[in-house]
Amino acid sequence: MHPKALPWIALLSPTVTALSIPLPFGPSQQVLNPWSDEICPLAPKISPPEDGLHPALRFVEDDSIRAQQANRLSRAVQVPTTVTDYLKDPYDEGFAPFVEFQDLLKELFPLVHKKATLSHINRLGLVYTLPGRDPTLKPILFTAHQDVVPINDASDWTHPPFEGYYDGTWLWGRGASDCKNVLIGLLSVVEDLVSQDWTPNRTVLLAFGFDEESHGFLGAGAIAEYLEGVYGKDGVEFVLDEGGMGLETLSSLSSLASDANGEKEDDDGVVYALPGVSEKGSVDLVLTLSVPGGHSSVPPAHTGIGILSEIIYTLENNELFTPRLDDSHPSRKKLECQVRHSPSSVEPWLADALQSRDHVSTAEKLARSRGPQFRYILQTSQAADLFHGGVKTNALPEHVKAVVNYRVALHQTPEEVMDRAVRLIAPIVERLNLTLAAFPEDKQGEEGKVNHLTISTLSKVLSPAPVSPTGTGTDAVWTRFAGVTRSVFESVPSLKGKTVVVSGDIMTGNTDTRFYWNLSRNIYRWSPSRAGGALNIHTVDERLAIDVHLEAMALYYDLIREFDAWGGSAESTYDL
Repeated sequence: MHPKALPWIALLSPTVTALSIPLPFGPSQQVLNPWSDEICPLAPKISPPEDGLHPALRFVEDDSIRAQQANRLSRAVQVPTTVTDYLKDPYDEGFAPFVEFQDLLKELFPLVHKKATLSHINRLGLVYTLPGRDPTLKPILFTAHQDVVPINDASDWTHPPFEGYYDGTWLWGRGASDCKNVLIGLLSVVEDLVSQDWTPNRTVLLAFGFDEESHGFLGAGAIAEYLEGVYGKDGVEFVLDEGGMGLETLSSLSSLASDANGEKEDDDGVVYALPGVSEKGSVDLVLTLSVPGGHSSVPPAHTGIGILSEIIYTLENNELFTPRLDDSHPSRKKLECQVRHSPSSVEPWLADALQSRDHVSTAEKLARSRGPQFRYILQTSQAADLFHGGVKTNALPEHVKAVVNYRVALHQTPEEVMDRAVRLIAPIVERLNLTLAAFPEDKQGEEGKVNHLTISTLSKVLSPAPVSPTGTGTDAVWTRFAGVTRSVFESVPSLKGKTVVVSGDIMTGNTDTRFYWNLSRNIYRWSPSRAGGALNIHTVDERLAIDVHLEAMALYYDLIREFDAWGGSAESTYDL
């Protein structure tokens, strides 16, 4: 066990010991076997292989690499590869900037384009394949997306959103942190490896979709079908995409902790690496209402806008969703890790709460303690995002439409969310003498009928993702992934001296991995950025600290090297 994991022993309170967290020593003062059933064991760090390649740390230490990466990411941001929800054809002129962007990639990464096989999937999807020498080893797959969300008003930005401004610390612009940083980082790492005359033993795949911000059907949807056709179901060792909860630091010592002389001890903190090992489901409900028009001077008791407003109000105030923290929920393991390794920095009641079998009450208590971001890890969310209706101030609206977005918690299904909506809306429809069509096969045939409400979905519903295994010492791929992560981030200057605990969590949003479930059971959604290093994703002044970008590159570099040197597979027993 890493020595930095030990200070918590002196701080154990009755609530912590009540969780039955075993002490890391017995009567003979010997360290327990790290593969026993202790709570949150640390994966053993994995030293870089002796492969003759340059060390990963030079990415964060070499000023010339820093300048190169700032330039590469800046130029990538300068190409406005925005997408909307209404681009349905890869040949639509709205995708024209993607052709320019792909020409830029050829310019920036000539060796990758010379060494790798590049497949264009559905015109704009990119799959780079570096074939390995050993075909018995499953390939590893790194993914990102080329597209970015649109901006609203460029004048709101400190620096123009597509200028790619670099101030020496931050790279500003749309896509800087979601997720051209990942795409450019991956290609940069492979370019660097190829420049060292490296040839992989294990096939390395890079897959870049082009409509992730618009559900991903054109890009990742087509790419997944292609990859499954080539490698088969469960044919990939692991998938690493963007996302996750980054790296967060909790104090490892009480603010009152002191040494034998009564002086306050240094607090190194514990860093929690939180790749997403699952993600919530999603469904967008479209409410389309048609009512008679007329002059606004003679209105009905409720206009179409009033009726739809009542429906949304009802959805927001009745049969509200509740949080739940089941034993299988990835956040439970994260919380157990925090109790073990940062006992003085978590709620004093947390250890006892985790023993409770009342999963709803425990979740609610945690949600109130940790706020909305944590609540919606455990609970289905509901957000009325779009509302359209009316054409003029003196004309009654004839057609009114609203879209309500749901992100479905792990303990629920999209079908339950849809049933709830119908159950709450039906009495309103009946009281107002309207007719209702809920999820008809031919929704276009229903929309437009007078005094009629249609409930439909904007696109195909998505169930919560399967939870990838995170058993340290029991799942070989996870254990190796976590070991490499510890080795890299305990070495970078910004975190050196801290203990890194790798524990999965879930994402409240969705990534392109929604299409890759068949390719691997080991799917990790993680942009490994320290807290505060990636700001304002999807809003004004999006920006990324270049240091965070370089640290992520170090991880990608060593993951490729370590899995390339490892002859195991997802079914292997971990070799100590």
